[in-house]
Amino acid sequence: MSMSLYLGMGSILIGFIFFGTAFYSFHSQKPKNVIILLFSIAIVFMTIIPVTLAVGWASINK
Repeated sequence: MSMSLYLGMGSILIGFIFFGTAFYSFHSQKPKNVIILLFSIAIVFMTIIPVTLAVGWASINK
């Protein structure tokens, strides 16, 4: 397996951790700014970073 696969899986794992933290913060009635920040970071780690890795790795290793 390639390094991009491990990096993508790690990024998605970190994203799920941030998503769970945002969910816990919501149920703990933390400030709305904290929840939005955690959710935004989760979205970046679960979507933008893995897609960038996949497209970048595919374009380099034709």
